[in-house]
Amino acid sequence: MRRGRGGAVFGVLLALGCSADHHTHKGEVALEAHQLAAAEQSFRSALDRDPRHVPALAGLGWTYHLAGQRGAARSAFARCVDLAPESVECLRGLGSLALADGQPGVARDLLGRARAAGPDDPKVLASLALLDMTVGDAASARTRYDELVRRFPEDAVYRLGLAEATLRVGDATAAIELAEAALQLTDTPVRYQAMLWQLMARALVAASGGREDPERCDETAPPVRAWLDAADSAVAQAEALAVGLPDLPAVKRQVLRRRSILDEACPQGVPTASEVLAPESSP
Repeated sequence: MRRGRGGAVFGVLLALGCSADHHTHKGEVALEAHQLAAAEQSFRSALDRDPRHVPALAGLGWTYHLAGQRGAARSAFARCVDLAPESVECLRGLGSLALADGQPGVARDLLGRARAAGPDDPKVLASLALLDMTVGDAASARTRYDELVRRFPEDAVYRLGLAEATLRVGDATAAIELAEAALQLTDTPVRYQAMLWQLMARALVAASGGREDPERCDETAPPVRAWLDAADSAVAQAEALAVGLPDLPAVKRQVLRRRSILDEACPQGVPTASEVLAPESSP
């Protein structure tokens, strides 16, 4: 029985809908939204259709990496590199795992291979900047990220890296400004939004350091409390995005410790100098 043209077209569309590319794209969308379970399912569906599908293996590796399942991530990335030795994303993934495992030398070698395969790939350059920060060279990282922001001004992930490097070189105020600008961008993946809010909280705490003066609490303490209130708000914003950032509880404790130091220097409820010196009102 012969099918009409409409039936043939439907068959082609059905085949495309079930293809490895189709499921890989679904996985990438889910990964951007930090929907890790959905991303894993889609990438595995792609691999069921084509076990040698390199983009699906790369996506699965990053999904496991973000979920903290380093062994599974390493297996996916290694399989990917076996199939495609110059796969930039999978070499970069193995480099990121090495960095997470405290092996900066191994990470540098892998990222060097990734850069050789993709000399101008911005994600590889960002990974190299992260490596710089990890080994304590925040100034070099800042230079790399600054160039990436110039090239991709609408991509919040590079602004996040620039803000982090800026904070690490000791310019907390500039880091706050960079994070605020990045949060104004649209279509930023939820994971990076949460990381920006977390960084904002850290930068606000750092910027407030040492600004209170026990001899002038009425003048100096209120602005510091306002910064710490903003830091608490930033933490709440990060929590609301439900990304599960592993460092967020530590950042919350950091805000609490800073507030405790402030309250010790300038206790709330104690009359300020202006209140003590103010003349009593007439009855």
